[in-house]
Amino acid sequence: MPSPRYFLQHFVPFTGYPYAGTPTACNLCGSREAVTVAETDRRLKTLRSIACTQCGLIRTDPMPTPDELAEYYATAYRADYQLAFAGGPPRHHLNRSAREATFRADLLAPKLKPGARLLDFGSGSGEFLAEARKRGCDVTGVEPGRDYANYAREHHGVTVLDEAENPETFPAGHFDVISTHHVLEHLRNPAEAVERLARWLKPDGVLYAAVPNMAATGKPPHERFHFAHVHGYVRETFDLLARRAGLVPHTEYWREDTTVVYRKTDAPPAPLKNPGLAERLAVDLKPMSAGLFLASGAWIWPALRRNAKAVRDGLARR
Repeated sequence: MPSPRYFLQHFVPFTGYPYAGTPTACNLCGSREAVTVAETDRRLKTLRSIACTQCGLIRTDPMPTPDELAEYYATAYRADYQLAFAGGPPRHHLNRSAREATFRADLLAPKLKPGARLLDFGSGSGEFLAEARKRGCDVTGVEPGRDYANYAREHHGVTVLDEAENPETFPAGHFDVISTHHVLEHLRNPAEAVERLARWLKPDGVLYAAVPNMAATGKPPHERFHFAHVHGYVRETFDLLARRAGLVPHTEYWREDTTVVYRKTDAPPAPLKNPGLAERLAVDLKPMSAGLFLASGAWIWPALRRNAKAVRDGLARR
């Protein structure tokens, strides 16, 4: 169980997170010009998010350093966002992951043929790998979270690598299907990661990619910001991230905003620009003041909803 100091650093509203960070250029287009879109996150903790004025990609500012992110994921992430204090994945995560794995496999069914090579980049506890293997695929996962990777190996018997940051980890054109589900929002260098994935994809392969949609309705704007999510996407920026890597949406597959199946394209590179998008996001994502939101009580239900399943899991273990 984390220490009292841990809870003070990560849960107390109106305080900052325990990191220094460093200013960075936009990872997608390289511009340093930006507008502020948020000053707090869903815990009402201080967290500045900015949108690039050239392309619209949202990023944390200052950006946590590689060492700070590594420390956070090693010591705090699972507890922060899944209340997984005991090491392994909680039951509610496994249930949700199994449902999502079936949905993803059904969506990609035309490519999940016996013998197809599949890479799941950010494979978590391994449910999608297991589902794809059931359909006859040769599966490999990449998962830096040690407890979750070990769970996937032990419970599903799948191959999971700790990392794949070297473009030579796999040969070019190796995989028929590559999947990355709610991973790219966590990366300091998502553009480089997508370029690696595109390199490993066969010419006729498909890349399934999904991230939270920052433009989604139905929740207060600040609820969309998390310390764990150092980049934020809308439909336009997600497609531009893929376009930089030589990928375009595959029109034969269902999509929902920032859940997309991409394919390779030979079309000339597109300008890395979304004029006016950052300014629009600054308006659309502007939250009410943190004090007013706290006084309104509107934060209570989202907090209960996020944590109820985790609490029930904890009681069930007793």
